[in-house]
Amino acid sequence: MGERRGGFRQAMRRLLQSDAEAADQVLAQEAKKSGCTQVTDCHVRDRVNLQGMVNCLTIEPRGDRRWLEAELTDGTGKVTLVWMGRDHIPGIESGRRLRVQGRLANDHGRKVIFNPEYRIVG
Repeated sequence: MGERRGGFRQAMRRLLQSDAEAADQVLAQEAKKSGCTQVTDCHVRDRVNLQGMVNCLTIEPRGDRRWLEAELTDGTGKVTLVWMGRDHIPGIESGRRLRVQGRLANDHGRKVIFNPEYRIVG
């Protein structure tokens, strides 16, 4: 009887969770299965391997140069990816799944990887 209740609770939890929560759960599971570290487990100055989805892209002017910034989420947290001197990278767009590698930094309270190595995974 306890097993049926547990299954019922899981089914109800899935029905009641929002689309965003469900999407985060899928991203977190994909990142974990890929062998990548999850954002919540990362610390500043760690060399990290992350996998997630690009939420948004922005171009930040820095003097006479531009920096391309992408917000990557893995379902457990967010990291800003910054490519200095770039305003576009073919294939990197909102909704794209990436695997990235680099050193995690703190930039005014946000987790950042500058000039990460990347691979498009979906």
